[in-house]
Amino acid sequence: MHIQDAVIIVTGASSGIGLATVKALSKQGARVALLARSTKVITQLAQNLPDSLPVTADMTKPKDIEYAIQEVHDYYGRIDALINNAGRSYGASIEEIEPDIFDEIMHLNVLGPILAMQAVIPFMRKQGGGSIVNINSGTSFMVIPDYSVYSASKRALVGFSLTARAELEKDSIVVSEIYPGITDTNFGKNRISSSPTGGPASDYSTGDSPDLIAELIIKALEGGEAQYFANDYIKQLAGATR
Repeated sequence: MHIQDAVIIVTGASSGIGLATVKALSKQGARVALLARSTKVITQLAQNLPDSLPVTADMTKPKDIEYAIQEVHDYYGRIDALINNAGRSYGASIEEIEPDIFDEIMHLNVLGPILAMQAVIPFMRKQGGGSIVNINSGTSFMVIPDYSVYSASKRALVGFSLTARAELEKDSIVVSEIYPGITDTNFGKNRISSSPTGGPASDYSTGDSPDLIAELIIKALEGGEAQYFANDYIKQLAGATR
């Protein structure tokens, strides 16, 4: 797809990869809808991005997702792409997993993207096609103590994304995934933890720049391949499953 003038939704747009992505897309002439819980942040951000739209939405709440997608379509009259970026980590051993937090993580990292896809698919089908990019994680191919819930949520997203890609091909709706490695964001600081042995929140300041992942997202929108990897190590772990 062509980025210029495209209407593109980015969830988790207020910081990190989402913030870098909306800036990169706007720079290329896209009309970007900024979805996040932080109303003040995305409202201020939209003031500096031409023809952008801030929409407050909690991606763990189905009604928020439904209303946000409808608001974007009502405003622009179309939706060309969806970037499912919102997500959160959880540090806990198997023994320490708390059901309420498990449910929150699975809602945000798995069900949220599914519901957002369900909301945009009818619009994209009616207009003749579109693009969906789901932000996954290299941890979906790893075994990391205390991170089973997070990695399991991302493994689930692999299956849903590849299945959606196959199901929606006939409608010219392309589904792709991005697999970041360690990235310099607040992801580690914002993790939920139930593990007293998990140590302090992770410092990812030596990781890849969020701009690198934004570049991969643009490549996915323009190229439409199934999977894009931040580095060769993650690609090797994945076996480049398509």
